[in-house]
Amino acid sequence: MRAQDASIRVGLIGCGAVARLYYMPALRELEAAGSIEVAALLDPVAGHAALLHEAFPRAQMARQLPDLPRQGFDLAIVASPHSLHAAQTIELLEAGVSVLCEKPMATSVDDARAMIRAASVGPGLLAIGLVRRYFPATRMIRHMLALGTLGDITSFEFSEGFASFDWPAASRGYFSKREAQGGVLMDTGVHALDLLQWWLGKIAVLEYADDAMGGIEANCLIRCRLECGSTGEVRLSRDCALANRYTVRGSRGWLSWQAGQVDQFEFGFADSAQVVQARPRDQSASNFEQSFLSQLRNVIAALRGTEQLQVPAAEGIAGIELIENCYRQRSLMAMPWLDDREIARGRELNGGRMAGVVAR
Repeated sequence: MRAQDASIRVGLIGCGAVARLYYMPALRELEAAGSIEVAALLDPVAGHAALLHEAFPRAQMARQLPDLPRQGFDLAIVASPHSLHAAQTIELLEAGVSVLCEKPMATSVDDARAMIRAASVGPGLLAIGLVRRYFPATRMIRHMLALGTLGDITSFEFSEGFASFDWPAASRGYFSKREAQGGVLMDTGVHALDLLQWWLGKIAVLEYADDAMGGIEANCLIRCRLECGSTGEVRLSRDCALANRYTVRGSRGWLSWQAGQVDQFEFGFADSAQVVQARPRDQSASNFEQSFLSQLRNVIAALRGTEQLQVPAAEGIAGIELIENCYRQRSLMAMPWLDDREIARGRELNGGRMAGVVAR
């Protein structure tokens, strides 16, 4: 645990898009305030680390984790490719360094459990970067649902997708099955499934289908059931414009959140046509970038012993369990635009399984 007046030394492990777009501005603000010092930048591509080095000129640069002295920093932000999260996090925890690991925390349940074991026997903390939990809107929705504002939950529909993929991935590994270990489910799906369970409790996967035919999925559909028995679906896409709405319906009313909206949502009551535009009083973050700042502030406060981690590893593993369950029962999404030859080849690549699930 760091003294409250001591600066937290931070190492950024992976200097790709998420580090450049979101962690760099947050770290600069915290460094300017004197609460942290960026001490290390690691990326196998020297040019990626060099871009961030302009913002943090005192930081040591390295290409491999063994090149960095473990005593040189207190907190590591692991923002490397998904397949590296577990090994790098475990190595850092075993060296006594606390870790904020970007989502997904791992690409398998076994790896996630190994990370939790490493954190349990060492002095370091392990937090998971599920940044949407820091949105004032998602926090208020969780509170409303916990109070039973909507009554008995009857159904839910989560959808997120755009007609074109515009994330500035720093590596082609982002689209590699070997490196990424999955497509839209392993990426956007981590956020969607985390919010679903954070808001509504544990779910069971009834059916899962995607369009992966030997590679990674760009589209997927999950049908699932809450413990109360109500059912709903999650639809995700990297190449199709969807409603981008997370909607929950209950016996007394409904609520709807636009995916990615940080500080507002809508709700209404069953006996009224009026739509209420809700804006939480909590304005700790009014945009996506500020949510990363809120996340880092919580992790730093936990290192100082003044707050509890808001997203500890034990909660991060729940989404990985669901994703692994989905992939285990994967079937090929019905794609009526394919001809008979293409469908046959798709079945072959998918192990002979073809779902009756139609993309709607």
